[in-house]
Amino acid sequence: MTKKEVAEYGVYEVFIQKSYTDPHIHVGSLVAPTSELAMQWARENFLRRDSAVSLWVVQREHIDQTSTDFLARELDRKYREVRGYTENGRLWRMFKEKTLTIEEIVAAVEEKNRNLKSKNKK
Repeated sequence: MTKKEVAEYGVYEVFIQKSYTDPHIHVGSLVAPTSELAMQWARENFLRRDSAVSLWVVQREHIDQTSTDFLARELDRKYREVRGYTENGRLWRMFKEKTLTIEEIVAAVEEKNRNLKSKNKK
């Protein structure tokens, strides 16, 4: 096989679905000249002993990947988590009863965030 022939081959990622209720799972990759051959070779290599209801082959170059920065939160959204509701409720009741000022609530939330950040760094 010449270098030109090898360069024309593509890398395919292989996904199988074992039953109709299961998700497709990545099981490996292979190198093939066409998607049809990739499908046949994937069946021979990855389904030799196992059965499946669906087989996907996807050219690696057609898969888009995100960066870590893309998934990072720009704003703190801890207040949306379930554990945040009880604390928010307690602070709100204290504020309504005039035992807390807005400044004290902000300070309490900032302190809580500092504690969470220090725990996450450990």
